Amino acid sequence: MSNIMINSFKQIIEDKQKDSSHGDFSINEDKKIIKVFKESLKYLAISLHNTYEVENIKIEFCDITNNYNDCIYETENGIFEESLKLQYFVELSQNVKINYIIFCNNTQHLSKLEKNYEGLITTFDIISQTLYNKYLEDCIKELSLKDQITGLYNRKYLETYLDNILALSRRENKKVAFLKIGIDKFKAVIDEFDYKIGDKVLIALAKLLKHTVRSSDIVVRVDGDEFLVVLQNIGNEENAIMIAEKLITLFGEEKVLVNENTNQTLMKTICIGISLFPDNAENIDEILRTSDNALYEARNQGRSKYFVFNDTQMHTIDLF
Repeated sequence: MSNIMINSFKQIIEDKQKDSSHGDFSINEDKKIIKVFKESLKYLAISLHNTYEVENIKIEFCDITNNYNDCIYETENGIFEESLKLQYFVELSQNVKINYIIFCNNTQHLSKLEKNYEGLITTFDIISQTLYNKYLEDCIKELSLKDQITGLYNRKYLETYLDNILALSRRENKKVAFLKIGIDKFKAVIDEFDYKIGDKVLIALAKLLKHTVRSSDIVVRVDGDEFLVVLQNIGNEENAIMIAEKLITLFGEEKVLVNENTNQTLMKTICIGISLFPDNAENIDEILRTSDNALYEARNQGRSKYFVFNDTQMHTIDLF
């Protein structure tokens, strides 16, 4: 019976994964493991119904380390009878466990499930470990796509997912703005202080960028002191300029604590190069080149400057 149950569950999950509307795993959200389990456990309930005629099930997640204990799935098929309850505990780790609670339809149903207890607990254990492994794999994948200092996405993430963003923009005939951001005289911070203070400046800028742009936009640490903000579905060049000006102003007011004892603070500025898709670039390489060239020109003009890429004004930059 347990093999039938497992195969039924796997088949439902595979069918849902073929559906393009099936939600992707959400990167960098709170209680991520709960989201992984919630998405799949509703299909587990279907399999329980098909295999064991289970109408009512409640599934609880307990994480001792994070002091989290909550019901993460519950069917809505009537009143639960405590006298007809069966519980199955699965330990995922020393501190994390899943509690599967089945409310039987009647005493005969209870007796039937009690006889199949070993098969059910084996099934729940396999399913729980499979989902937990998926969560761990996604965590590893996420780490490979994140910058370890700022917590932002890295260039690998950009190269992995940007094609999809550009393809969608082409279909919907919408513009995407790319803001290449560089910290003015960043090397001077390292020379005057050290890399630890430099990291503080990078983290401060990363937080400001993340909190200022829309949640639908993407913020990436490209390399060193340079970041790239991807503004999706931007109306026009003026909107991109407005956001660039806002970022320049806000970061110019940002104070980075250098010495906790003396309350010494450091203030830095940024320059921004702006490139638009599809106006200035058609692919990832062109986007990186044009936005980088625009940033180069902005920096040539001084501190706290922005520059919009323009073919007629960029003919000398490639010589450097």
